[in-house]
Amino acid sequence: MTDRIKSKVERSKPRITECIIYARPLPLIADEKPPAGDDFRFKCVFDPTDRHLRQLETPERLELMKPFFAHGGCVILGIHEPTDTAMAKMWLLTYTPKPSDAKRGLLPIDLAKDECFLLDLWTHPDYRRQAVAFTMAYELGACVDRFYPQLRWVYGYAHKDNEASRNLMELIYGMWAVQEIKEVEIGDFWVNVVPGSDTPKFGPFSKKGRHSGDGFQMPGRPRSGDMYRDYHHKDGFATGIMEAEVSDGWMWPGPEWFDNDHPKGPDGKPATPEALPREI
Repeated sequence: MTDRIKSKVERSKPRITECIIYARPLPLIADEKPPAGDDFRFKCVFDPTDRHLRQLETPERLELMKPFFAHGGCVILGIHEPTDTAMAKMWLLTYTPKPSDAKRGLLPIDLAKDECFLLDLWTHPDYRRQAVAFTMAYELGACVDRFYPQLRWVYGYAHKDNEASRNLMELIYGMWAVQEIKEVEIGDFWVNVVPGSDTPKFGPFSKKGRHSGDGFQMPGRPRSGDMYRDYHHKDGFATGIMEAEVSDGWMWPGPEWFDNDHPKGPDGKPATPEALPREI
């Protein structure tokens, strides 16, 4: 009991960590996806009650994150088939959080309409040598291409003292650093940015100053040197092939939320303008 109390008191103290913010273009498409092997499959989750997601997250966090899913966020899961166990996750934020979302563990990033934020990336230590997180990134890219076709940039972040995470972002995912911040955490979930810690003073965590004009004016994009990348295929643009299972049975973000007498579409669900057009 004493140890639990001490642990709770320690967690309630502010913890400040230096972080690096990374970016890269979307969509993330590979002509040949690196295979994860027959023992692994992937799932694109829009449902906080998903049974595999519950294996990785506490009931408290999933309850807190229901607005995250209601606003269109998603989680990509890696699943070990022989044991039917979730062993990797990627949480993708697709909207700008409100200040009150700090209690949910959402950093106050200011996302443009064509941007998203990879806010939580984790793979179980027993599976990190199988490169599952590498293949999962391409499943994420295919999910974005299918469900969020408007997105053109993805941000990620890593603690400055976590060399493994930084190498993953820079060397495997091909991302580059665009900003540095200081993150402050209190308790199990509450998180924010230390005021004035954003460097440089333009970027996703700054009050003023964003990239403007065409999408190639992202701050910090390396034009030459070791970190330079050409992300565009010389033959044009492809569409990602999504092989991940989709878990979205939690709620239907459709018209029955506010309309009890709504026409049904061919699939028996409340119709959309595309599914049931009418002539005037």
